[in-house]
Amino acid sequence: MSDKTVERLASYATSLQYENLTSEVVHQAKRLVVDSLGCGLGGFASEPGKAVRDLAGTFSGDVVATVLGTGVQTTPDLAAFANGTMVRYLDFNDTYAGKEVAHPSDNIPVVMAAAEAYGATGRDLIAGIVLAYEVQSAWADSFSLSDGGPWDQAVYATISTPLGAGKVMGLTQTQLAEALRLSVVAGMALVEVRRGTIPQWKACAVANAGRNGIFAAMLAERGLTGPGAIFEGDWGFFAGVTRQRVVLEPLAGEVGTERSFRILASRIKRFPAGFLSQTAIEGALEARQALGIVSGRQVRAVHIRTFANAVRYVAGDPTRWHPQTRETADHSLPYVVACALHFGSVEPAHFAEDVLLSPDLGELMQKVKVELDPECQAAWPEATLSIVTVETDDGAHHTTRIPFHLGHYKRPMKDEDIEAKFRRLGTGLLTPRQQNSALEALWHLEEVDDLSQVMALLVV
Repeated sequence: MSDKTVERLASYATSLQYENLTSEVVHQAKRLVVDSLGCGLGGFASEPGKAVRDLAGTFSGDVVATVLGTGVQTTPDLAAFANGTMVRYLDFNDTYAGKEVAHPSDNIPVVMAAAEAYGATGRDLIAGIVLAYEVQSAWADSFSLSDGGPWDQAVYATISTPLGAGKVMGLTQTQLAEALRLSVVAGMALVEVRRGTIPQWKACAVANAGRNGIFAAMLAERGLTGPGAIFEGDWGFFAGVTRQRVVLEPLAGEVGTERSFRILASRIKRFPAGFLSQTAIEGALEARQALGIVSGRQVRAVHIRTFANAVRYVAGDPTRWHPQTRETADHSLPYVVACALHFGSVEPAHFAEDVLLSPDLGELMQKVKVELDPECQAAWPEATLSIVTVETDDGAHHTTRIPFHLGHYKRPMKDEDIEAKFRRLGTGLLTPRQQNSALEALWHLEEVDDLSQVMALLVV
């Protein structure tokens, strides 16, 4: 049975070539590779990072890719899983917002692992990354998974990763279609992983979809087939996940489509916290400076007006007001705002257990009030408008309005900002000389013929 959605995606993946990309798109892809690998280095010492590296190091094969931060080579699917988990751990990698929120840079370690394993060039890698970004982000524009049931954003990565990986592996259009079918039928993920007290698997969920995506592409390369109508069949994706037939929004580069590549609308994070909190953190920092606050003890009250998704996901559950894990804390609006006011910054170190359980931060969080604001909601999803009012014990108060955080595509970070983020996250792991060499290679990624040489520059 034919499936028009499968046919369309496989055809699109086959037709998209590096030569179709503008210099702006190529440069943005390189910016996001630098940002993502910096985030991966930041997650290197984490418990999940250690666990996935240990597992990946126990397997090898004839076709291998490098585990980030090490000289270890393993199967490409396990390299994708390990590297993807480290990239996602700090919740510091980029975001795309449409009807659904996704982190399309989760595709980068997957496509990189496949590209390295199969001898693809830097140009091939860039095209594969842009493809995966476009597909995942187009699904985020087309349907909100929360409207269909208990499905996690990893579900959309089961669609993008086999195409991005299969592209750099050199699969034919027929093989790409089968990789897509195999990945989707096996890749469902439940959103329970991001509810309540959030577990360590949060960092692994989309990485696991990527692992499955490469595995599906490797099986399709060998001739294995999947369900014909994986999207449109009576028991397919539309019936079980979206609960309605979804027509995927136009993809950049499709015949008759004028839209720009969605990778250009990616939003890079300034702070290691949930994307929905970024503008509120900036607002709190501006208020702190304006009021001369040096400690959270000076704060009498904090009033945050924001949009529905922020209220729901980072302030709407009791665990967000009493976070017990770092994963819950980085998805807690009151916690990250309390950190901003108390410390004057939000850094990875602020999510250590002794910090997140401190009485001072616990007391300050209870002074935070969050409410839905019609103006903020009307601005979503293009803007993540937060209106933050901070009052001090002496009666002074200050209100800030932040519609676009630093790193939003309407307020982009400079290349130097992204480099500085990479260097901060690599401090103590890479020497300054290593950092310089790695950045030089990454900014000239389109000139690279052997991606394993790039990974060798990132050995801790």
